Amino acid sequence: MSLALSFRPLAKPPTKLLHAMRRDAGWPAANRADQAQPHPMGRVQWVSVESGKATIAIARLELAPPEFCYLADLIVASKHRGQGVGRWFLQHIEQYCVGQGIRRLLLQAAPDTEPFYTALLFAPDARAPGFLKKDLNPFQRKLFTAPAGHARP
Repeated sequence: MSLALSFRPLAKPPTKLLHAMRRDAGWPAANRADQAQPHPMGRVQWVSVESGKATIAIARLELAPPEFCYLADLIVASKHRGQGVGRWFLQHIEQYCVGQGIRRLLLQAAPDTEPFYTALLFAPDARAPGFLKKDLNPFQRKLFTAPAGHARP
């Protein structure tokens, strides 16, 4: 992947951006979950991938620490699919969740995206049929970017 990427938590994505990303993915632009209040024990956190000044991926996380994070949406702009952006984004989402004390990621994969998630070690959740889960290791290596002019180890 030759793109310079950055991971960014968002208060809430601009509606226009969110609708454009959903349309690009072939989804309905509006989603009732956007208006829903999170469970009192959890919170919603949007995160994005930026390349330069452009948002090229976005995800909605429903955090319920310390137990789990439900990955409600993960959208990579169509022109950036197949370039490793989704894998990079998911690794940073995992790192973000570990930093929040979360032990597990849960999601419901569309049939065409299930191979992507299983390749990243998600497995069917026996306690929640139809969901995939991934247990997070709190000791996993942190993802750091070396400062300009410094080599990565």
